[in-house]
Amino acid sequence: MRNASLTLLALAGFLTLSQRPAHAIDYPYCMTYVQGWSGAIERCDFSTFAQCQASASGLNGSCAENWRLAYGKGSADNMYARKPRARY
Repeated sequence: MRNASLTLLALAGFLTLSQRPAHAIDYPYCMTYVQGWSGAIERCDFSTFAQCQASASGLNGSCAENWRLAYGKGSADNMYARKPRARY
């Protein structure tokens, strides 16, 4: 009984460690709106500009392109990365 419990526990541990983390999706459009005392809120989960505008209309918000996508994969590391110089 003890060996079976340890085997199941070890199997559960291996399965847990082998799981990959979720991959974040960068959507192309963001909505910014103000909600009470919390200040400006930015939601970047819209696939189309029309979706963003429909959501923003009820919240008195504004839509724009996702600024994180302008820097590649959206990470802060890419924002300040040096670009290689062109050779002449």
